[in-house]
Amino acid sequence: MVVWPAVLKYEGDQELSVVADRQTWESDADLHCFGFQPDDVLIDSTGQVFRPLSLRPGETRLEASEKTMRLEDIVELIKAHQSCLGACCAAKVAFDSVAEAIDALSMNTL
Repeated sequence: MVVWPAVLKYEGDQELSVVADRQTWESDADLHCFGFQPDDVLIDSTGQVFRPLSLRPGETRLEASEKTMRLEDIVELIKAHQSCLGACCAAKVAFDSVAEAIDALSMNTL
């Protein structure tokens, strides 16, 4: 079960998409309109990694994996995301938990 909010990381893309809740995941067509690649991941507020799967047009499923993302790895993803957006202080980003990192990303307080 996903602990929302979560972050969607597309394969080969440094930009991250914050997904506030299950309803947003299911209703926001922009999140999954092009289908998913094998290395796309959804990372929840506990660091649990899920694999998004495209079943049919407009229908997706999140498959839980055994993988958990460490806080340090989440911070590196956020740094790359901020750098991609041109943030000048991306190297200074630090958090106490995965949930705090995702919350900050969702509120654009980085």
